[in-house]
Amino acid sequence: MAEVLAVWLYGTQAAIVEQDQRRRLRLTYSADALERYPLGVPLLSLALPLRPERYPHGVTRAFLDGLLPEGESRRASALDVRVSSDDTFGLIAALGKDCAGALVIQPADEPAPPPPSALTAEPLTEAQVADLIANLRSAPLGISGRVRLSLAGVQEKLLLTRLPDGRWGRPVDGTPSTHILKPEVREYPHSVDNEALCMRVARHLGLAVADVATKTFATRRVLVVERFDRRVHADGTIQRIHQEDFCQATGTPPERKYEEDGGPSLRDVAGIVQTAVSKRRALDDLLRATLCNVAIGNGDAHAKNFSLLHHESGELELSPLYDLISTLPYGQDHLAMSIDSVQRIDRVTRERVINEAVRWGMDRQHAAEVANDFLDRMPGAVQQARDQTPDAPPDIVQLVQQQRARL
Repeated sequence: MAEVLAVWLYGTQAAIVEQDQRRRLRLTYSADALERYPLGVPLLSLALPLRPERYPHGVTRAFLDGLLPEGESRRASALDVRVSSDDTFGLIAALGKDCAGALVIQPADEPAPPPPSALTAEPLTEAQVADLIANLRSAPLGISGRVRLSLAGVQEKLLLTRLPDGRWGRPVDGTPSTHILKPEVREYPHSVDNEALCMRVARHLGLAVADVATKTFATRRVLVVERFDRRVHADGTIQRIHQEDFCQATGTPPERKYEEDGGPSLRDVAGIVQTAVSKRRALDDLLRATLCNVAIGNGDAHAKNFSLLHHESGELELSPLYDLISTLPYGQDHLAMSIDSVQRIDRVTRERVINEAVRWGMDRQHAAEVANDFLDRMPGAVQQARDQTPDAPPDIVQLVQQQRARL
């Protein structure tokens, strides 16, 4: 097992991660990074601004854990690569060749990662994709001997690469994945069309969201999500775009992603948006996202379901929205992050959302204008999304309409 890991970003070894005999982790930026970028820039994370001093165990582990699967997916991944599930260093050493964002993390004695390309993926037939989906419980994310990658989250998902000719490919040997395939969750009927509908409602409301499509492999319904932290060019070259979620940005371990467990609140997220995001009206985008989550009945909008894009220029912006799903049909009405101290979705009103925005520092009249515009446009957005998602159950559509009425 390597004792030192190299963290690569945009073709530069940006940092190293070391583990001592007591399994304490340390992160140190490289001389190349210190020479290339100005001190204080949030190169890897807002919680890890560029500086010559080493970062201690707590913040280093929280950031790395934020890149890894959670829950049963983490345990199964650890079993596959033969390390303990609580061994963050060992897991990221084995799985870090393709992470969320632009990072490649690998043993320091390995050669520099090759230029990212879809052409290095191993082509798959649809039957082979169906088999990979069927085996996700034992091989989360599609991990196997030559597929070493990582993505946060609890839900089963498969990471694949779309080849230039439209076929699917396995992201072997560090090939970047370009799409996330999320199969129907058996415990949550119609989860695929539920999420597709909600994502399309958000898009028709003018919010930036990940592109989605629905497909059936064998008999399994699947949501196909295009990764927004990848740009695929016609010649097959892939550009990775760095990102981090708001747990990582605040140095919070992923097991505390819910506010009631000590995780970030909406006010914490808003504070970062105000100070770190340069886009004018970025706070308006956060307010619309908050309204959207309430309007679709999504109680699972926690700190790992909001993230920031880090552009190579150093500019930060809110990432497109993802994991938008109505949780109310499944009995989840508790909000992951409270709104004006309210913790139940069905008790949030327009005024409560406006009060929350005022707590962020937004002018009340302006917040009301944003909310009114959003609610006025929502019936049309729901109808357009419904037309695009003919398999969405009518009761979920009705529930979203009722939520809009409550607001």
